[in-house]
Amino acid sequence: MSNGVPFNSNALPQGYAPWWTEVAGHLGGIYPYQDTDSTGLCSLDIGRVINAKRSQGETVELDPVGLVTKTALPYLLGDRTLLKGVRRAPWMARPTEDGDWATIELPPHGNERPDPARFTQELKAALLNEAREYVGEARTVGILLSGDMDSRVVAGVVRALQEEADSAFTVVGLTWGREASRDVIYARRIVERFGWEWQHFPITAATLAENIGHAARLGAEVSPLHLHAMPQIARLEGVDVILAGSYGDMVGRAEFSGRHVTELTPVLPRKMDRFGVLRSSALRSVIEAVRHDASTFPHANSEQSSLRCYEIEQHKHYTRRMLQSCMQSIAFAKPIYQLFTSPDVFGRMWRLDPSVRNDDWYTRLLPTLPGDLLSIPWARTGKRYDKPTGDPDDYGRQYHEYGTWLRGELSESVLRRANSDRIRELGIFSDRGLDFALRAWRRANTESTNSLDELVSWLASLHDFLEFYEIEAIGPLAASSWLDEMKALRGGMHARIYIEARERVRS
Repeated sequence: MSNGVPFNSNALPQGYAPWWTEVAGHLGGIYPYQDTDSTGLCSLDIGRVINAKRSQGETVELDPVGLVTKTALPYLLGDRTLLKGVRRAPWMARPTEDGDWATIELPPHGNERPDPARFTQELKAALLNEAREYVGEARTVGILLSGDMDSRVVAGVVRALQEEADSAFTVVGLTWGREASRDVIYARRIVERFGWEWQHFPITAATLAENIGHAARLGAEVSPLHLHAMPQIARLEGVDVILAGSYGDMVGRAEFSGRHVTELTPVLPRKMDRFGVLRSSALRSVIEAVRHDASTFPHANSEQSSLRCYEIEQHKHYTRRMLQSCMQSIAFAKPIYQLFTSPDVFGRMWRLDPSVRNDDWYTRLLPTLPGDLLSIPWARTGKRYDKPTGDPDDYGRQYHEYGTWLRGELSESVLRRANSDRIRELGIFSDRGLDFALRAWRRANTESTNSLDELVSWLASLHDFLEFYEIEAIGPLAASSWLDEMKALRGGMHARIYIEARERVRS
């Protein structure tokens, strides 16, 4: 089904769910773990792969390349995991009968400047077709709803499907966070406007504590700060499939974490260890492998435009290894599909000239969908999306208190794990660098999170990952050196300045 390529379900690897094949050629694909020494087994449960390796007499060892990468970045790169001999299924590829993976060709980038009215109708039709395939024969559809525009488009598209003569499914809006936040308030307005059922999942310090352990069981590949209510939503009964719009801004508006596609830079930063927590020898020993993991081959190469390479980088690494790794919590229990990710949808947007890939498409698209959804303000600004002037509403923008909880009531538990012998003895961390980073981390006071919160919360999950799966330390790669001491001092100063500057900006 994916990209026009038929699948032989009898030839799928053991554990590879048939519904994953439906999105193998979509940006929002599902990427299970795979034992590289015995490629017949795929699973979203890394514990199942670990147990299978051990039952076959294979060793289970930490991968220093993965550890260094995840320490330096918010996400892993390529197919890398934290374990040797275990990888993620390749990006934009389908399993073959011989146990290998066949690369799926990506749509081209272009410079089209179509008639806006005509293109809006074509985009709407493509989104409706995509959602129609995802919903299939489902009787109850869940939608991950926030106050942002991408999930609002999903809601409008699903409502349009409901209004079709032969539709017979109900919808549940799924929202999480503070009840007084814009995200929750606006999501509830959408649900009430369409007469849908609404399920709200509060987020508390206990939720974050649970997510630290949950991230560990998922392979410690993402910080628990990004899991939100995903584990609770996965346990929700009575929902057949779930739709999300996490890719909407990147496809529909060409915005990646606040940067337009024309402003993207390589995913691999020039300075890999800005807080000085890694041993110099550890970084030097793996840097070439890290660069290899960051490659866009075979989907793009240096002969193509930098814009195409950078956009493919974002989807191959960030959206796949961050967004979809978090959605894995739900994929364990039921199919989850990301709107905007079918080749017919994202391929249309890629063909546009970069200068016309902007906010205007939502302004044109939403009035063609039911519900007058543009009249509900945008959570990012508290104002109408199409009328950004005037004063914002009085609702809170922040839907959680992760920073306060992490450095407050959870701090003792988090620090005990992040600062444990289990972490210190991994052989990649500078003791002085960790000391300085943890000291700077405790100085922060904001409700929102920062890069040190990301690092420290992940270290807590890493500790639990090592304990839960009984993974042994890799041992020192080399003794600490005077260079590590210098790096630690510089990194500690950078961490302190970073926290102080962020505090001033946030206040």
